[in-house]
Amino acid sequence: MVGGNLEGETRTVSIDIYDEVQALNYAGAAKTALFLLVVSYTVLLLVYAVNRNVWAAWPQK
Repeated sequence: MVGGNLEGETRTVSIDIYDEVQALNYAGAAKTALFLLVVSYTVLLLVYAVNRNVWAAWPQK
């Protein structure tokens, strides 16, 4: 989950997407969802890149 914990000031991204859909602001919800997708994909790429470099130092048999 991405978000904060200050009551009334911050919230998780999933709650923001839900609120945007409930307000019929589909464009805003789509932008937020796309941002979350890009962030998630970037983190996964970084993790896979780091893992690949670590295992490349020790050849597998």
